[in-house]
Formats: sequence, structure tokens, C-alpha cells
Amino acid sequence: MGSIRMDGDDQRTELVAAPQWRHWTKNFWLGVLNGILFKVGITFTHPSTVLAVFLTKLTGSEIFAGLLTAVAGIGWFLPPMFVAGYVEGLRRKLPLYAHMAFWRAIGWLLMMACVVYLAPRSPIAAAICFLASYGLFTVSGGIGSLAFMDIFARTVPFRRRGIYWGARMFLGSVLGIAAGGLITVVLKGNRLLAFPYDYAFLMGCSFLCFAIAWLTFISIDEPEPLWTPRPRGVREQLEAMRELWSQRPDFRQLIFVRLLLDIGLIALPFYSTFAIQTLGAPPFLLGTFVIAETIGALIANVLWSFLADAKSNLFVLKLSIKLALLPSGWALLVAVAAPFFGSAVAVLFCVTYFFLAFSGTGIAISFTNYVLELAEDAHRPTYLALSSASESGMMLLPVLGGLLLQFAPHTVLFAIAFVGALFSVLTSRRLTPAFATF
Repeated sequence: MGSIRMDGDDQRTELVAAPQWRHWTKNFWLGVLNGILFKVGITFTHPSTVLAVFLTKLTGSEIFAGLLTAVAGIGWFLPPMFVAGYVEGLRRKLPLYAHMAFWRAIGWLLMMACVVYLAPRSPIAAAICFLASYGLFTVSGGIGSLAFMDIFARTVPFRRRGIYWGARMFLGSVLGIAAGGLITVVLKGNRLLAFPYDYAFLMGCSFLCFAIAWLTFISIDEPEPLWTPRPRGVREQLEAMRELWSQRPDFRQLIFVRLLLDIGLIALPFYSTFAIQTLGAPPFLLGTFVIAETIGALIANVLWSFLADAKSNLFVLKLSIKLALLPSGWALLVAVAAPFFGSAVAVLFCVTYFFLAFSGTGIAISFTNYVLELAEDAHRPTYLALSSASESGMMLLPVLGGLLLQFAPHTVLFAIAFVGALFSVLTSRRLTPAFATF
């Protein structure tokens, strides 16, 4: 039987040309195209920049920006905990992905309806309905992510996973620069696209990208799994997760590191509102922030995807966590400089978004891949669900951040984020190579 050699580190593996990998090249590129489209779609309406400023402008309160991040995180991370046992028992995961894509589409269309029909008449009601619809979008996405990741693990060979994520993000970032330019033009304001219709237009651009992305991934040839465990109910699933937590100290350590890193969420939606409200940056500068973030992701993807395959995902994860000190650190420096240089420092705030993307891209590429390396094949959804569920409580931190801003300046949030990243760096030293555990 023929084989394809793939080298990396000091380790040589062979991809056997078994039926599972018969269509891996086609599936690889369909997955890459799916990621490119999603990256561009998210760029048009980035939650921590575009949507956060939209809700703040709509309601006059930064609390809603914090609620947006909380809804996004809890909706994405918590539901998989309750359905992972059911998902593991499905021989084919693609129908579940397609079903969840349908509900994500419904959620996004409802969000657009809130902006177009409710926002001009009742801003607070529009914000509440917008968050509820966004909840439907993220909950469906969180459940669908279990199917997505299981299909990914069965269609993309191990030594191609770094370049897979890298190609998705790199090519998406190239197009994202153009999206950032369009954001700048749209948010400069004109009679045809006055607030809130300018944001509705950007959401329409996102939806078009999302819809094509869903259809692209549904076109993948999903291989049959080697074997499928029986479905588990919620109670049995929770017990399985408890056992996994108690039996895998290496996995626990990884989650602990990620939780410390997640402390930075307390500041995430407020970098953009700080620039607009405190530094005096004009709203159209959001497009520049998006471009800076996109360039950061563009450069990072070339570096991180290469290092993930050439070195290891753990190497990339540890280095990216160290670089996670930079966004909050730079924001603090700009805040200190603002009283001396005035609103001119708002342009320098673009560097914050460059650093956010540069470190965040490395973490995004390496963290999930490292979880998959730790996981037994048949129980990937359980590992992913436990990883997600453990982070769900941290998603309330942006709400706490919004409340703190009623009594304290933005610099307090930036300092908390910096300390969380610092402790994450220190604890990440205890992480060990995944394959040493078997």
C-alpha cells in the first residue's frame, strides 16, 4: 500500500493511503476556503471592534459591549458540554454541522433585522434583541464546532494541520485588509448609509461570506470513523468529563494556563471604546484598527503555521502566550502618553490590535491542535467540550469589565489583563509534549 512521507521535528510519520485519506487533498482545500470566507466575514463585523462600538453608540453604555463578548463566549463554549456525548455517537457529523449552520444563519438575519427595524425606533430594545439573536448564532456555532473539529481531525493529516490553520487565516487576512478598507469608507458616514444602516450593510457583507463558507464545508467528503462509541446522555457525559478531568493532569494544566490567559477578556471589548471615547479617535479609525489586526494575523500565520509543523504546537503555544503580554502592555503605554500628546496617540493604538492578532493567531492555531494531540480519537468531542466548558465562566469577565468602567478608568482593565497574561506565561512552563503521555 502506498504512502506519503511527512517529516517534522526529529520525528518521521507516514500517512498511509487508507480509505480515510482518499479525499484528503480536496477536503483540505475546501476547509481552507471555508476558513478564508469566515475570516473575511468576521472582519466586517469584528465583535470586539465593530460590534462593540455599534452597541456602545446605540445605547450610550459600554456594558452592552461587555455583554456582547459574554454572550459570544458563553454561547460558544458552554453548550458543547451537554451535547458532546450525543455527538460522539454520531457516525457522520456533517449533517449536524449543516443543521447548526442553518440556525446560525437565522440568528444572524435576526440581528440584521434588529439593526434595520428596531434600532432607529427603540435603541435599548434593539440592543437586547440583538444580543438574544447573537446568542442563537453563537450557541449554534458552539454545537456545530464539535462536528467541525471531529471532521477536521478525520480529514486533515496530523503533519498538515499547522499549514491548514495557517492557510485559512493567512489568505483570509489578505482579503481582510480590503474588508478593513471598506469598513473605513462605510463608517465615515454618508447620506445613503447613516447610522445604524452603515452597520447593517457591514453585517450583510458578513452574512454573504458566512453563507458561502457553510456551503463550502458541507461539500466535504466525510470519511467513516474507525469506530463510533454509543451515545451518552447528559448525566453520563458529565460523569465522563469528571473522570477525564481527574485522570489527565496534563490536560488540567493546559486548561489552567488557558484560564489565566482568559483573564485578558476583561479588557478585550474595551480597547476600541477606549480609543473612541477617551483618546478621541474618529469612528472610521475602526477600519484602521481592523487593518492593523489583519496585518498582524497575516504575518503571524506565516510564522506560526510553519513553526507548528516544523517544531510543534506546544512550542507555538508557549511562545504565543509570552507575546500575549504585548497588547495590554502597549495599551497601558499609550494611556500614559495620552495626557502629554493628546488625541494624536490614537493612531498609535493600532499597534494594540497588531499585537492582539499576532499573539492570538498563534494561540488559535496551536491550542486546539494541542488538545487534539492529547485526546483519544473516539472521544475528541468530550475533550473539546470540557476545554470549552471550563472557559465558559470566564466569558462573564467582559460584563465585569463594563461594570468596573463605571467606577474606574480603562487602565485598570488593561492592568488586570497584563497580570493574567504574566501568570499564564509562568504556568505554561509546566506543559509537556502531548505524545510523551502515551
